[in-house]
Amino acid sequence: MDSPESERRCHVLIGIALVLLTIGIGYDFVVGTKLADFVVIIAGLFIGWVAFLYCLGHASGWGD
Repeated sequence: MDSPESERRCHVLIGIALVLLTIGIGYDFVVGTKLADFVVIIAGLFIGWVAFLYCLGHASGWGD
């Protein structure tokens, strides 16, 4: 990572995505599919992709 701030943001984004996916998918298995669960899963996937691209873009080694 370029800086500790970028690394921290990367970890926070990945953590939020994993929490949203865990809550959405876990609730879906226990209770059943609802629109709100689907939205939480989609939000987790979206934030996960944003985190992946952010971390990839700020990875050290690209500019070397």
